[in-house]
Amino acid sequence: MTLDDGNARRVPGVSSWRAPAAGAAVLLVLLGVFVGLALAATDGSVAVDQPVMMWVHGATTPWLTAAAETASYLGGHVVLVASVVIALLLCVLRRFGGAFLVLAAVYGSSRLNVAFKAAFERTRPDFWEHMSAENTFSFPSGHAMGSMSIAAPLVVLAWGTRFRWAVLAVAVVYVAAVGASRVYLGVHFPSDVFAGWSLAVLWVGILVMVLVLVTRLLRRYAPALAEWV
Repeated sequence: MTLDDGNARRVPGVSSWRAPAAGAAVLLVLLGVFVGLALAATDGSVAVDQPVMMWVHGATTPWLTAAAETASYLGGHVVLVASVVIALLLCVLRRFGGAFLVLAAVYGSSRLNVAFKAAFERTRPDFWEHMSAENTFSFPSGHAMGSMSIAAPLVVLAWGTRFRWAVLAVAVVYVAAVGASRVYLGVHFPSDVFAGWSLAVLWVGILVMVLVLVTRLLRRYAPALAEWV
């Protein structure tokens, strides 16, 4: 995919002023969701957290536990390795803008997660003994952010191709599985997961808008360079 403004299928509606406005509105909504969850998590008023977790724990089975552990693993350090591999492949294809998007999304998301965990210092759930060893704070979920930060850029990059719906479907299943696994394993509240998703999409959205703006400028002032983005 090329992040340009000359193909509405590649970046839907980019040629119109309505798209940036709609994109900004979506980003504001995501910011509002994250702030709302952060405020609620800080004073412990996320009422659905405990009931959801207790319901999930009541459905525990050996095969679900194995599946959750696998999904959790795929949302951990594997994400960083995968992002580097994907970025290298995109560089081989001379899609440097896409490579930057993937790497910046994953790395930036990880730094944001570390910063916000330290800022909110939310303790992890203690409704039952954790099925996964964790020694960091709970809000927002790093696994939720990591999985979303690699899935969302891939959906963006695939959107102008015939594979867009397949990539979207796989991304949704992957992100949902990782997020659910963290709740199932007892190491995150549902609100941690939703906050992680919203913050990661917000970050990726900002990166996409920056890349689109840069591409527009390059197409105007340095067309040859725009082809590399």
